[in-house]
Amino acid sequence: MTGRQRASHREIANLPLDEAHLADTSAWSKARNSPEIAPQFDDSTRRGMVATCDLVALELLRGAQNSERFAKQSRLLGVLRQCEIGAAELQRARQVQAELAAAGHQRGVKPADLLIAAAAEAAGLPVLHYDHDFDLIAGVTGQHARWLARPGSLP
Repeated sequence: MTGRQRASHREIANLPLDEAHLADTSAWSKARNSPEIAPQFDDSTRRGMVATCDLVALELLRGAQNSERFAKQSRLLGVLRQCEIGAAELQRARQVQAELAAAGHQRGVKPADLLIAAAAEAAGLPVLHYDHDFDLIAGVTGQHARWLARPGSLP
């Protein structure tokens, strides 16, 4: 697709969500930067279909341009369903990392993604993402991971 040929959000996005998902930082970032997807992502968020966890919040808030934006984003994230990352999720992330290592994939998956996937799994939620790491993780855990949009369809 060239710069002049823009696909509609229906052609590229896996939105709107019909069940709650823990949205990875990659999903937030791509949704915010895509005029075709942002309205559907925002609608899913308003309807309570988007959850977060402390690690995603930390990553998102790191990008706040100033203290006012930080406070506003923090408030917005604070009203979403929160998935915990505690000792059990840390242990699960290490277990999945060991299983990935046995398959030769331990170096390809970021530790943050392992923790986010573990939090989603513990909460019984699929992960909404735009990151191949979650396909590798799902191959080990069997958990559901959903691409925000077709891989490679978003800049």
